[in-house]
Amino acid sequence: LQNYTEDPAVFRKCLLPSTIADNVPKTTRLPEFYDELENDNSSSCTARLILHQLRWLDYIAQPEVLTEKLIEPIVVYLKELMTENPELTVPILDALSNLTLHSESLEDVREMVLDRLESAELDDLAVILKFLLQTVTPSTIDIVVYGIRQKLDFRALGKVQNNTNNQQKKKQAPEALIIESIKLGLQFHKFVCDSWLKSIVALEEQREHKVIDLLVLIILYSMTSMKKKVEIIIKKKIVQGNITAALIEETIMCHADGLLGYWNVLLSLAESLLRSCQQTNAISPCASTLYISSFKSSDVYYRQEIIGALVTHIGSGIEAEMNVALNVLLQLVKFDVSSVAVYSVFVKGILDYLDNLNLYQIRTLFDIFSLLALTVKKNIYKLKKKKLLLTNPIRLEMHLQMGQLICGQKFKLSLESNSLILEKNTRISASLLVCPQSKYLDQVNCVTINQEQVQVVQHLSNPQQTMH
Repeated sequence: LQNYTEDPAVFRKCLLPSTIADNVPKTTRLPEFYDELENDNSSSCTARLILHQLRWLDYIAQPEVLTEKLIEPIVVYLKELMTENPELTVPILDALSNLTLHSESLEDVREMVLDRLESAELDDLAVILKFLLQTVTPSTIDIVVYGIRQKLDFRALGKVQNNTNNQQKKKQAPEALIIESIKLGLQFHKFVCDSWLKSIVALEEQREHKVIDLLVLIILYSMTSMKKKVEIIIKKKIVQGNITAALIEETIMCHADGLLGYWNVLLSLAESLLRSCQQTNAISPCASTLYISSFKSSDVYYRQEIIGALVTHIGSGIEAEMNVALNVLLQLVKFDVSSVAVYSVFVKGILDYLDNLNLYQIRTLFDIFSLLALTVKKNIYKLKKKKLLLTNPIRLEMHLQMGQLICGQKFKLSLESNSLILEKNTRISASLLVCPQSKYLDQVNCVTINQEQVQVVQHLSNPQQTMH
């Protein structure tokens, strides 16, 4: 037809619907037809007809202006809708986060959302934080970070989540989504990362440091580019007394669901802190707490990694590091001996370092092995009808190695009474627990043990005996 048309542009315009031919396109009226667009999937929908006319354009001279003209009325409408219907805040923010907008046009929305942060539902917080951190500007980031730190109470969130854990076993924990939103915000703009780190560094009092601050430091530590810098900051704040063992314990124990993807990060941080104990003892309590809390909260795989890391520390040859690692392992055994016993093959590896241990360290190691080897009463007597062969590798190794140690070094080895279960009038040489054939029996103290434990002790001198 264009071959027979003197003015193709006029002809093309004539093909457009008469209601909009004089003004292509009338995008300012799009929000008016939102309900029609939502309910009408036909090609005769007014809003769809308006948008379809864009295909007749030869080219777009100013695409940015066109985009702004198309989106501006939608943003205005969504703002009004969010004010009228607060329950629609999350889907509206999710929509606004995915639109290409000038951040300045969302200033009033950010202020409104920041005011609602404190009263927002747990499940809504991830979307709200994503919007706040991804639409912020360099000029407003400090205000936003301050507002989030003040109004996002992770201590209260932990309590709420613990109460709803049963209903959400099959879903990803809300705290995990919240932490992921913070991480995305830190990665989205470099100035967000810099501003948040700066705000944490500026804190000078212990009471000013919150759970959210430690969580953000853990997130930043997981980023390769920030790892070294954050590590220095954490150590400095521990030495200054601003980050305490209590804060670390609360952060990990009460927010384990949110840290599911960060156990390897926490293990790396714990290893670094424990190695630093040689320079300053002030770091020891925090390093110990980090290991113990992580073990209590993590799964089987990372528990194995933690035990392996502690064994490596014990074999390092650095006295301060070895002492802390042995004490941590002893605390874990006292906390739940059965959980540690699963990894006895790793604990047994400590015996390879016996020649490097001093007397205090050997006593601690013997306490650990005694608990692992002899705390079996419940397992034995709960299985009355089953035959149980007591060939625990920890017992056998302790039997051999500690006996060799006593025979070779000829020093007295005293046992604490609380290492065994006591009952009056039942006494047996402690050397039977380690070396029945030792020629230094007279140098080893005796201990009082339970009548019901006599069978276990007798078994140690005859490991192949089977008990009922």
